[in-house]
Amino acid sequence: MTIYKRHPNSAKPDNNRSTARTITAAALLCMTVALPSASAIGQSHMVTLPSGSPNGQSQISQSRLVGTWIYESVVLEHTNGTRVTPFGPDPKGFITLSADGRYSLQLMRPDLPKIASKDRLSGTSEENRAVAQGVVSQFGTYSVNEAEGTLTLHVETSSFPNENGTDHERIITFISADKLQWTNPTPTTPGIAYSALRRARAPAEPPQ
Repeated sequence: MTIYKRHPNSAKPDNNRSTARTITAAALLCMTVALPSASAIGQSHMVTLPSGSPNGQSQISQSRLVGTWIYESVVLEHTNGTRVTPFGPDPKGFITLSADGRYSLQLMRPDLPKIASKDRLSGTSEENRAVAQGVVSQFGTYSVNEAEGTLTLHVETSSFPNENGTDHERIITFISADKLQWTNPTPTTPGIAYSALRRARAPAEPPQ
């Protein structure tokens, strides 16, 4: 797998990267696609790409991104054009972007199998495989390029160790007070990933 690596002080992406962003944004603007997904445990029968129109670049800023965002959907488009939901039709997870430039990301399938032995270190090969394929957890720092409308995650440590020490870009295609959508051109499986998130709200205080 090729991982796109980009450091905060690196030069702007070349024309091919800019062209890829333009094509991705146009695709999201023009349509929402529903196609049969590939077979997998707990996979939905239909895969719908998040809808949303590209934002004006001036609308992207760190202050608008700070907070916790809950994943509503993650759709992976393989290089052969097939689309699947790698974390199931109802993924569980969030990303927290703090004001000091640090982030924490947790994302997992809701149908992960329980370990029959009840010992986390003694799972069967099948159980461990399901967990490894159904969980992504990472943390590090992040930066925002307001001019290009991108969020870059500078991964310090990940449950997928190939990501350790690498940078991963998210192309923001929609943002409002409560909704966020982005594309990931370099997910952990080759292809393009489309994510839709909603802002987490503080729980209501119990009545006095």
